[in-house]
Amino acid sequence: MNGIGPPTVGRMLGHRRLATTAIHARLDDAAPHAAAEKAARINAASTVNQGDSQGPNRLS
Repeated sequence: MNGIGPPTVGRMLGHRRLATTAIHARLDDAAPHAAAEKAARINAASTVNQGDSQGPNRLS
């Protein structure tokens, strides 16, 4: 919901119950999909850099 919490959105829409707002909030799957893709990219990058002594995962 672009940084606006469900209770606020629900009040703005006149919902009496948070469950009503939650039903509509589930319709937008773009944010979870984008987060999963970003996590996959980060994981792939860290896997590639593990053998590189100059990479961001260097412990020393």
